[in-house]
Amino acid sequence: MSLPPRPRHLAQPNLPTKTLLVVEDDRATLSLYRAGLKGLQGFKIIMAENGGQALEMLREEPVDVLVTDLNMPIMDGFNLIAKVSRFYPQVPIIVMTGLDESQHLNTPLQLGAIRILTKPPRLTILMDAIRTASQFEPAGMVRGIGLNSILQLLNWEKKSCSLTVKSEAGMGLMYLKEGEIVHAAYRAEESLAAAYEILAWDRPDIEFVETCRVEQTINLPLTELLMNAAILSDHRRPEFGEA
Repeated sequence: MSLPPRPRHLAQPNLPTKTLLVVEDDRATLSLYRAGLKGLQGFKIIMAENGGQALEMLREEPVDVLVTDLNMPIMDGFNLIAKVSRFYPQVPIIVMTGLDESQHLNTPLQLGAIRILTKPPRLTILMDAIRTASQFEPAGMVRGIGLNSILQLLNWEKKSCSLTVKSEAGMGLMYLKEGEIVHAAYRAEESLAAAYEILAWDRPDIEFVETCRVEQTINLPLTELLMNAAILSDHRRPEFGEA
């Protein structure tokens, strides 16, 4: 008895490897982008109608490129850019706006956007800008080195940057200006409480970008901060032989 022929495996189309988030309050324009950006191969495209919705989406899944309008209800593009630059500094931001430069004064660039396009942009120009932005990589990724050592190096070099610190405990953010920690955030905690929590993590993965756009809430020198963190860590550690 002859065996049945093997089923032929059909070639799978290229699956999206990156996620693009487009934020636009005008539904007709949003539909235009949805249709026009279909030619952007390798991207999954998700849409939001205001900055508030966009932040919810950013909390739910990683985004590789953000494209946003400026004038929107609930949360406008200026506030969105400021929040994304603070909490998701690794996400490159492209602005599409009908405002001319005399109206926006390049404020989006000062807040953290990498490019401003005049609305309506030509789709080829927009897609090229998205592809270029998607190649953006954080300034560095460090694994297997203690956070204290990294902070001391950044302090010696007087670096201003934002750190994304990941461990089994979760993800925290630390912000440095001229080598000093000026703010930290972890879950609902901010400032010193968040900094001490993050400093207790053992050999986390650290990703950093050379930008820092937060208000200073921590005024302790790094050396004092690290010393306090070490003392707190010792107090947390159970005594030898303790059950």
